[in-house]
Amino acid sequence: MTILKHRATLVGAVPLILVLVGGYIWYQMSDTGKGWRYKDRLATYCDGLIPYDESAVFTSLSTEVGLPHDEHRGFGDDSFNSCRVADMRLTIALIADDAINSRSDEFEMLDTLRSSASDTPPMPLGGGWQGYTDLRNTGVVLPCNNKPASIVVSIAGDESHENAREARKVGELAAATARKASAHWSCKTKFGGRIPSVSGPTVEDSPYSATGTCKGIRITGYESMYIDWLKESNTSGTSPLEMCVLGEFGARSERLYVLEAAFGPYAQRLRSTIDEPGAMNANAGLRLDMAWATAACPGSARAIFSIYATEYADPRKTFLVKSLRAFAERSATRHGCTDLRLPS
Repeated sequence: MTILKHRATLVGAVPLILVLVGGYIWYQMSDTGKGWRYKDRLATYCDGLIPYDESAVFTSLSTEVGLPHDEHRGFGDDSFNSCRVADMRLTIALIADDAINSRSDEFEMLDTLRSSASDTPPMPLGGGWQGYTDLRNTGVVLPCNNKPASIVVSIAGDESHENAREARKVGELAAATARKASAHWSCKTKFGGRIPSVSGPTVEDSPYSATGTCKGIRITGYESMYIDWLKESNTSGTSPLEMCVLGEFGARSERLYVLEAAFGPYAQRLRSTIDEPGAMNANAGLRLDMAWATAACPGSARAIFSIYATEYADPRKTFLVKSLRAFAERSATRHGCTDLRLPS
């Protein structure tokens, strides 16, 4: 009788085991199970700040290859999240309006803002977002209405994303991440809408046909003999970065002068706790190969407008100052900034 009971128990347990094994296989292999595992991973990955739909476009719901690195850096108010989504690095933080770059050996959030080089000047992200893309780097800034700080999401990619279609998807990932981050840090702010189509790589154009951020810069006299082309950002009052590049054809078509407008945290990254070469700590300045100006902008740190000459240029003080003035005045006006301080 006992043997029969054991056999009955065993026979009854076999279907349960088969159900459990089948359920495990389904969980591991099915698309639905894959989605559940991905959602479970996102609940704690990067403090739960990575959105499901916008990240799945790049990860194909992979929790190993798609979400390979999660790190919380810094301490207290200087802490931030650094994590990877597929082959892109995302850094996410709440940055105080008075924060500046310590220029220490430690990896800082401000170091990540436009950290990799791109041949395309920053373009407005559009959709009502304060953001930009240069097809390799993407950034979104959400100024908080209830505290002197901004949510910043910075994404560094590589050449595989340097096309309009990919750049738009990266922009949507940055915007959706910023939404989640604003709730995480209790930042009351204004969101944009859907990211519109993104323009492709910027091409070299005549230095006398500027319609964007290079407009107003006069190429005359000595400079007209060797400045052959320009690349420029589209004009916008929402991009935290704007740029105008002037170059020559020569043997390798080199850049000669780079003018940049940086707002909010993107301006803060250019300041330093120490007065080192290249740090723009004063409100205006002039050196042999560079000049900068600043302006007071609504609800953020002072903007920084700069021009620097590359090693291929032969800079003149007059050209540096006049070009910077033309560039900075128009950019400050677009962004509603006042109290423009220019070098003399």
